[in-house]
Amino acid sequence: MPKTIHLARSRWFWTFVLVSSLVLPALELGAQTNTLNVKVKVVEVIKTGTTITVNPVKVKVKRKEDVVVWVTNGQLLKVEFKKGNPAPGTPFTDLTCKGRFCGALTPPDVAPAVFQYKVTVDGVVLDPNVEVIP
Repeated sequence: MPKTIHLARSRWFWTFVLVSSLVLPALELGAQTNTLNVKVKVVEVIKTGTTITVNPVKVKVKRKEDVVVWVTNGQLLKVEFKKGNPAPGTPFTDLTCKGRFCGALTPPDVAPAVFQYKVTVDGVVLDPNVEVIP
């Protein structure tokens, strides 16, 4: 005689498998999220005719914790830190600009200071600043 399968027990097994497959990856994701303390600061560079504005005017970033990204509605964006800034002169040694955005990873362990920079969009220039805070 063939053996009968009890559907009630089988149903509980597959429910357990389904719940485990949803809970276990979520637990691992939570553990990974706690170790990442990086925040992205976005600076909008808005071109209106022959003028540009930035929002926010002053960006405050924490050392070794924040990433700064500049984005524009223009075609070509360029960010340059000015000479005469406190040492090291530019807190973002890895600044990369490609077309409509520039991005920089966290500033190195520099002393808290305000760094002046020049942002250029399609030939129009503005002089905002970045403040590195502890």
